[in-house]
Parts: sequence; C-alpha cells; structure tokens
Amino acid sequence: MKSATTHRDLVDLVARTISALENARLPLDMPGSRELSESRQQLLTQLKTRILPHLRQSDLPAVVVLGGSSGAGKSTIFNSILGEEASPASVLRPTTRFPVIAVHPSNAAAMEGHALLEMGKVVVSEGAVPGIVLVDAPDLDSVDAGNRELSRRLLDAADLWVFVTTAARYGDALAWDTLADAHRRGMTTAVVLNRIPERALEAVRSDLLSRMEATGIGEDPLMLINDAGPHEGLLEPEAVAVFREWLEVIAAAKLGTALVDRTTQAMLPELRRELLDLSEAVELQAAAVQDLAEKARQATEEPRNKVATNARLGRYGHGAPTTSWLSFASTGGALASLTAGERPGLLQRRRKTERDAAAGSVFDGVLTSIRVGLNQALISADEAIQKVWGETVVQTAEYREEGQKRLSVRGIVADAVSQWHSDLTMMAQTVPENPWLTSSGVAALLGSAAGGVGGAEQALRVLGIAEGLRPAREKLAERLEGAVDQAVTAYTSVLDEIPIGNGRQLRLRASEYLDQDQAKGA
Repeated sequence: MKSATTHRDLVDLVARTISALENARLPLDMPGSRELSESRQQLLTQLKTRILPHLRQSDLPAVVVLGGSSGAGKSTIFNSILGEEASPASVLRPTTRFPVIAVHPSNAAAMEGHALLEMGKVVVSEGAVPGIVLVDAPDLDSVDAGNRELSRRLLDAADLWVFVTTAARYGDALAWDTLADAHRRGMTTAVVLNRIPERALEAVRSDLLSRMEATGIGEDPLMLINDAGPHEGLLEPEAVAVFREWLEVIAAAKLGTALVDRTTQAMLPELRRELLDLSEAVELQAAAVQDLAEKARQATEEPRNKVATNARLGRYGHGAPTTSWLSFASTGGALASLTAGERPGLLQRRRKTERDAAAGSVFDGVLTSIRVGLNQALISADEAIQKVWGETVVQTAEYREEGQKRLSVRGIVADAVSQWHSDLTMMAQTVPENPWLTSSGVAALLGSAAGGVGGAEQALRVLGIAEGLRPAREKLAERLEGAVDQAVTAYTSVLDEIPIGNGRQLRLRASEYLDQDQAKGA
C-alpha cells in the first residue's frame, strides 16, 4: 500500500514539475541563460515524453531512437528493420528532415496521445517490433539547426538510444560528447557500427570498444553491420538480424519499464540540482528585469527634476513671453489698464475679448517654451535609458528598440500641455467675475504668471487671485514629471511583457523530490 501511494505521489509530482518548468521561462539573454534554457527544455522533454507516460501506463512500449552523424545509414537500417521504405534514404544531406516514428499495430492504442507522436511522422507498420517504438532521428550534425535541435529532443525522449556510426565517422567528437552526456544522465545506450569492411573489422572494433570504455559505456551493446557495398533500398534481413533480435529481447523482457525505472532513479539527484539551478536562474532573471526598470527610472531623474524645477521656479516665461507681455502692457496696450490696476470704464469693459487675446498670446509663448523644454527632457530621458540599458550584462537591443517605438515624444508633450491647460481652466472657473478678463483670459493669465512672466504675476495680485500662482506652478511641475514618467513607462511596459515564471515553484518541487526519495528509502 505504501509503495502504491509513493508511486501515485511520484506521478503527481512529475506532472507538477512539468507545469512548473513550463511556467519558468528564461527569456532574457544573459550569461548562462542559453545553457540553462537548454537544461530546462531537456528536463521537460524527458519528463513529458519518457518518465511521466511510463509512470502512468505500465504497458507502454520502449522508445528506441536511432541517432548519430550524417551519412551513418540510420534510415537504411530503420527501413530494413521494418522491411519497408518508411523513412527516406539517399545520398543527399540532410536526408531525414523530420523524425519517422514506427509503431507496431499492437502498440498503437497504448501510444495514442503520447507526446512523442507530436514530434514526427508516425508509421504504423506490421514490420515494427511489438513492444518497441523505433524512431529514425535527424542527424546530430545536420546542416539545419532545427533538425539538430529536434535530434537532441528525441534523444531526451528515448528510453534507449542507439548510436549509429560507420568506420569512417565513429570518431566524430560531437557524437561522443552526446554519448558521454547521455551516460551522465543515466540513459541506456547501444552502438551500431555500420558498413564495416571485413579488412578493417578488428582494428575499428578494438578502437571503438576502447572509446566506449573511456566514455563509461563499455558494458553497453556493440552491434556490427557489415559493408553491403554499393546498393539501393533495404539491406538483406540477415544484415540487421542481430539488431532486430536484440530489440525483440528488450521488448519480450519488458526492459522498457526497467530502463525507465533505472533512468528515473539516476535522474533524481541530478533533477533536484537542476531544478534548484533553474529556480535560481529564474529568480536572477526576475531581479534583472526589476533592475532594468529601476535603472530606467534612475537614468531619467535628472531631466525629470530639471523640468519640474523650472516649472516650480517659473522659468518658462523668460525671454519671448516676457517681451510679449511688456508689449501688451505698455501705454495703450491691451493689458495696460490691468497692469496698472485701473478699473476699466464702460467702453473698456467691452474690450475684454481684446485683453483675453493678449493674455492668450503671452500664454502661447509660455506654452511654446514648455513644449521645447519638455521635448528636450524626453529626448534626454530616452538617450539616458538607451545608454544605461546598453551597459548591462543583459542583451537589451530588442527591448530598447521596442521601447523607442512606444515612446511618442510628440504625443506625450501634447498631452502634458493639454492637461495643464485644462487644470488652469478649472482653476479660472472658481475666480469671481472681474471687469478685465473672461474665464479663459484668467486661465491664460494664470498660465503666464506660473510660467514666470513678472507682469502677469502682478496682474494676479490686481485680480486678487495671487494665491493661485503656486498651485498653478505645482500642477505644471506634476504634469511635466508625469510626462517624463511616461517615457520610462514606454520602456518598462516592454519589461512587463517578458514572460518570467516563478522560481519558487521550482525550488518547492526540488524539495519534494528529496522527500520522495527519502520516502522510498524508509
């Protein structure tokens, strides 16, 4: 009863581990992330296509993958085992552009819905070995990167990997590195030496056995297929008889389940370590995203503070706006009576529209100055973020490019100025009616004074609304700060879309594997 409970617990744990791995992506290109992404994908493939299916269903056939370098004759051997041309075989490279998965009719129902079948073309063949799913994989050294990646994924999915090589290619470093990696992960392997000439048999076989011993797979099977000379089509049945008989022995003894059990036990300590490494990597990536966001905010503090300080100190009315005010406020000007505090007579009261227009003209100059200052601040903010992101260990080129696309300087400036204008309009609507200006004129006067036009400040005192100066400047400072913040948001919104998972889930799964292992030993 205890073992059954442990088995159910392990099934559930593996399923939850798959979920945690799927949710723990490493999208940032930073030191070590590519290797860890590969480790994550490797674990996912092993758990989804090999470990979990066997844990859930005891009658599954064993998955045997034929792998190796280009030109080793994998497809010809595969077809010869089946007794039919199921996988293309020719001198063109790469020949196997997609995996071919051979299933015996008696195993078809058991394999239904298996994740492996999504990885290639499925052939249900009477010539297949019952109890064995035989896979013809793309070349490990294929010129096509997608084929190379798929070949590695298939090796991760294998219950047993058969390395096919030839007398001319058996020393290829890539294949032996892959064999050594498979051995470290507890995978069961075998070697088929294909197209071996009689004259080279002893020398090549002896050297190959030495290499296998050095790699740690000296006890694994080595099968020989003699050179059949120039030919097309299938090999003679006797050429692959030893290999087929070996597959039949594995199937008859139900070694697939034993292989999975052995590999699973070999994987557990390594799996815990890899889950912990991945959890740390995920957390580092999450921290890197937060760091990028913080760097963006810090990089824009100077332009943000500058525009806000200029607003609070009334520096946007200097120059042209002040000159414009002096023109309108001089003797005979539209704003002369307001500046002097002279209450206009009946005729002058009718000149409100003219005074509104004059105040509006001065205010337009202030707004132009604000637009120029804010535009410069946003450009500086953009350049600062580009610089600071470009100096991190994270490869941020695509994020910087996307951030720039989202940064609409013109739109942000227009919105900030429009919002401040609306603030002034609302403030002006609370001012009692006066003989000099309408509500819109008061709003323009407030804006001019807030911008720093000295005469406009004096005019506010004439109207008795000088207390509105500080709030008008504060509102402007807030709008300008918000505008620079929008530049930051254009970049941080890109970060918000980076799909980084939860490293804590992986850490929790790792601790549960330790508990599971201890439960088995109890």
